[in-house]
Amino acid sequence: MADWLSTYNESIGLHNASIITTIFGAFCVSFAIAICWPKLVELYGALGGILGGAGIVATFWVLNHKLPGLGIAPGGIEHPEGGIYQFGLIAQSFHCTAPWVDMGLAVGIGMWVATLFDCRREGGNTGELVVESLPRLACVLLGGVIGGTIVGLIGFTGAQI
Repeated sequence: MADWLSTYNESIGLHNASIITTIFGAFCVSFAIAICWPKLVELYGALGGILGGAGIVATFWVLNHKLPGLGIAPGGIEHPEGGIYQFGLIAQSFHCTAPWVDMGLAVGIGMWVATLFDCRREGGNTGELVVESLPRLACVLLGGVIGGTIVGLIGFTGAQI
């Protein structure tokens, strides 16, 4: 498995442990939102939605990135033996030089997949749901590309296009 993971080290800038922790952190936030948020809204209405946003997303943001105020930089800390080490679950960008929409992407894909599973469980046609969702998915991807390009062009994150 290490050989397979190492093929991605140079192309996406993540080391083996970072690949695994990024997938785990992305899954955890998506799973918690898919399970907990609807129940909060069902029990408390709009206030439950606000609690879900504040409680679930904020909690997982801290777990996945750590707050700089806690003495840990989300971009990583230089290690005495060389290299930059991160202490959050989700690794950030290609050598910290490009914008990376991690939790938003994870939640978006996670909720899309959860909807497909719900449709399947309820006896619906998953294929029809996928076809119906493709235009929305294309618009989301196009919006992400446009947003990433704008961020790269203005140099907000240090990314260069």
